[in-house]
Amino acid sequence: MRSFGKRALLCLLCLLLLGGCSAPGLELKNRLIVQAIGVDRIKDGVRVTLQVLNTEMAGNPNNGSDLGDATRTLTSEGPTVSEAIAALSVQSGKQPLLSQNKLLVFGRETAEQGLFPLLDYFVRDPSSRLTVPVVLSDTTAEALVGVSLGENVLSSDAITELLGGEPYAPAVVSQALYAWMNRAQSDVTDAFLPVLGVREQGGEQSLLYQGVEVFSGDRLAYALSFEETAALSLLTGRMDGGYWTVPGPGTADETTMHIRKASSRVQSRIENGAAVFEIHIKLTADVAETKAQSPFPLDKAYLQEVQSRLQQSIANKVQAAVRSCFLEKSSDPFGLGHRLRQRHPRQFSAQFPSWRDALARAQVAVSVSVKLERIGNGVENL
Repeated sequence: MRSFGKRALLCLLCLLLLGGCSAPGLELKNRLIVQAIGVDRIKDGVRVTLQVLNTEMAGNPNNGSDLGDATRTLTSEGPTVSEAIAALSVQSGKQPLLSQNKLLVFGRETAEQGLFPLLDYFVRDPSSRLTVPVVLSDTTAEALVGVSLGENVLSSDAITELLGGEPYAPAVVSQALYAWMNRAQSDVTDAFLPVLGVREQGGEQSLLYQGVEVFSGDRLAYALSFEETAALSLLTGRMDGGYWTVPGPGTADETTMHIRKASSRVQSRIENGAAVFEIHIKLTADVAETKAQSPFPLDKAYLQEVQSRLQQSIANKVQAAVRSCFLEKSSDPFGLGHRLRQRHPRQFSAQFPSWRDALARAQVAVSVSVKLERIGNGVENL
């Protein structure tokens, strides 16, 4: 009998514990399932914009609503991010669920004033993910989060898919929140974020990728050119594809290379009180397209000339990009100083109390090795 009583008590406790799972406040229909968060500074605090799933429609798709009701955009203001989101909870009667968030967006003016004071909520909330991608809006975060891209299309999905093309497009760069924070707090490496905008044409809206901008600490500082962004992708191991066009051997020729693989190796040392970087880049590429006079078989001499030009073009542009950031901006988004400090920690600390001041004296040499594998779609191997 005692054994039976213990079993009954155990079953009763299990039923009580399981019953807690059906608490009305925890049901998905009573939560704001957040897909994107936008933050803009205003005069007296912040404006927070949430893109949330319409859980009522998801639970009853035959309720007569059109497909455009799959998401809603909610906006609220408050002295802090947490108070603005709390106000949204009061307005909607639902508690936000941040664990499903796919995107964090900041407006340009907000980034110019500094992002650190706005990040505490996202760091401390246990349901927030530090791996979420972060982007800048060229205007306000509200405009980018609330963009209308057609029926049943979530702007958060469209933006993350666009950023997913990073390995194949030299100008596309993505950045997770934790990675941005690590860089922004570093005294040797500068943070950067992609910038997106909204374009309206014919009454329809679409996303426009506008490039990459670099921070000084947590404040927006300057924009990278296409060549500088491509160099950033190469030196940070982000590029694994894309296209590069170089002048051909003839005066009117032009050849576009399809990069299949890319890798970089940096040898760093300190000589005579100056940082020295030897950057070695290896590429495997195909001849994707040529504007030569004849589109038919290319001879060996032509290919060798194109290969040499591609190597020189990339070496020149990477070296120019690093020098521009070092000399003109006193900035190191490439993380070269971080590599040097890891390799020579004691010498680095003794020689460079301020890495920014040492950038102008740094020496940079770039070499590129290109292996051409195929012409066109790969039918004709080299």
